[in-house]
Amino acid sequence: MSVLDNAARVLRVLTQHGGEVSVTDVVAHLGLPKSSSSRLLKQMLESGLLERDAATLKYRPALLLLEVAHQARGSTPLIRRLEQALEALVADTGHTGYISVLDESRRDVVVLRAFHGSHPLRVVTQPGYRLPAYASSTGRALLARLDGDTARRAHPATFDPHARVLPHAPPDAAALAAQLDDVRARGWAWALDESLAGVGSVSATVNDPQSGEILAFCLSFPASLNQPGFIDALARRLVGDVAAIGRAAGDAFWQTMAPTTADIEQAGAVHH
Repeated sequence: MSVLDNAARVLRVLTQHGGEVSVTDVVAHLGLPKSSSSRLLKQMLESGLLERDAATLKYRPALLLLEVAHQARGSTPLIRRLEQALEALVADTGHTGYISVLDESRRDVVVLRAFHGSHPLRVVTQPGYRLPAYASSTGRALLARLDGDTARRAHPATFDPHARVLPHAPPDAAALAAQLDDVRARGWAWALDESLAGVGSVSATVNDPQSGEILAFCLSFPASLNQPGFIDALARRLVGDVAAIGRAAGDAFWQTMAPTTADIEQAGAVHH
């Protein structure tokens, strides 16, 4: 078989293994020698089709494949509506905006679009950047769209009680589940000093009923700007846009739930 044929077979194996494969997986499923499997994965890595997790050494789809998959599903103008709304919010507020999705493992968030604002951030993420879903507002907004058992698996302590948990993030799966219930009730998530030190954010999501894809819409800001009422006001702006886009797209969540000012202010009381 040609290299292209084998690369296509690797992509099929990826879909069967939750979006991550090792050299051993490729050997087992393709029947290639270990040296050939390793060389094939390295070629796909160098070509920008795959990237490698430094901790597990497993391979997963790179941003190029995620973009292709997104565009293949993105026959609707949803992404363009989100981009236009986010560009306007970034220009108006000076904060940095992101559009992101969960990766195939449903444990990490991958940035698809970034719109940089005028307020400097300590950490600026670019398209392709990954964040742990349990420890970011974007991740929790996306996880809140999943069933409880699937969402709980995003927390590292679900599989290892001694796993390192980031400061200020939910300490265990039960705490994560409680936060996700809050997100489902009010429609948005927030974070301060979690996966990105010195950075705060608010996020909400839209589900495209035509493609089934869930996109997160986020504004990030320097954590030093936070003061009573700040996150509430920012969330109100963001949710207003997301709810309108969601209703227009036919997202059942936003058609049945319109967050009120009281909802946002009550949620904001916990971070003042």
